[in-house]
Amino acid sequence: MSTNAESAAGRVPPAVLFDGVHLPRPGDAAPLEDLSFAVAAGSVHMIAGPPGAGKTAIVELILGALRPARGRIELFARDAAHLRRRDWPLVRRRIGTIFQDLRLLDRLSAFDNVAMIPRIAGRRPGDYRDEVLEVLAWVGLGRSPAAPAGALNLRDRRRLALARAVIGRPDLVIADEPTGGLDQPASLSLLRRLADLNRAGTTLIVATADEEMAEGLGAPVLWLDGGRERRGGAVPRAGAA
Repeated sequence: MSTNAESAAGRVPPAVLFDGVHLPRPGDAAPLEDLSFAVAAGSVHMIAGPPGAGKTAIVELILGALRPARGRIELFARDAAHLRRRDWPLVRRRIGTIFQDLRLLDRLSAFDNVAMIPRIAGRRPGDYRDEVLEVLAWVGLGRSPAAPAGALNLRDRRRLALARAVIGRPDLVIADEPTGGLDQPASLSLLRRLADLNRAGTTLIVATADEEMAEGLGAPVLWLDGGRERRGGAVPRAGAA
């Protein structure tokens, strides 16, 4: 962790830190340029901007799917550039992700879509069965554990993606357009569950094209426009905790 980001007073270092990050993007997409922000542990942070602004690219940078051309990214006080290949699975287990395209396995049941996370982590079915059922009930799918994911409506698919993201009790949850395509009641219901996670201590990063939602949550916002930070947003600078 950089000395600027961890004070002598012993502050908890940021869960995520971007310092001068630059990322070229393919085609006509504008590159991400000189992005610097910090997401304090236990906080909520918004990434907002129109489609194509670079929100998903930031998510992929955090997950290690993309590497910046320059600049520094730190995850849980570790320099991502220095993480070895064998270290990444351990880091990713601390992150739950709701992908914009959901990435559910449509032929599997709701239960099995969620259970795949503890299964991949090497846990025995008897150890996680009740936990999976509990998280499905928490998101409102307690009556549908056997339903194939492909048979669920969009509201329930988004709920299922949330359940899968949180089953591993991650330190950080990233939600990329979590309410896309939902009506207002369904959106508010999902946002309330995200707020419950944050109250329990989980760090949240929410990427959205809905500027009204971004402003309404009262959280720091990184406003993006054409790959650049739109000045004037309430963005913690690199080194903030």
